[in-house]
Amino acid sequence: MQDRSDLIDGRGVFALLNAAIRAAGGNNAFADANGVHKTTVSNWAHTHRYITDKMLDVLGLERVVLYRPKRKKAQAGAGHNG
Repeated sequence: MQDRSDLIDGRGVFALLNAAIRAAGGNNAFADANGVHKTTVSNWAHTHRYITDKMLDVLGLERVVLYRPKRKKAQAGAGHNG
């Protein structure tokens, strides 16, 4: 199994984004420095819903998909077919 210590979740992506925006001096400065429209940066910073490929590119991140075995469900009841 490979080391996963460098993986971050969605909250981590938005934390990095917000830190980068602060370090740049705000949304407009971050937008100018990264060739992105200021409205795009504002949407990224305030919606926290969608992690776009452009956002990942600007932050120097890549999307990685992981899989794991299903967890066994507790049996609901004997004789149930459903």
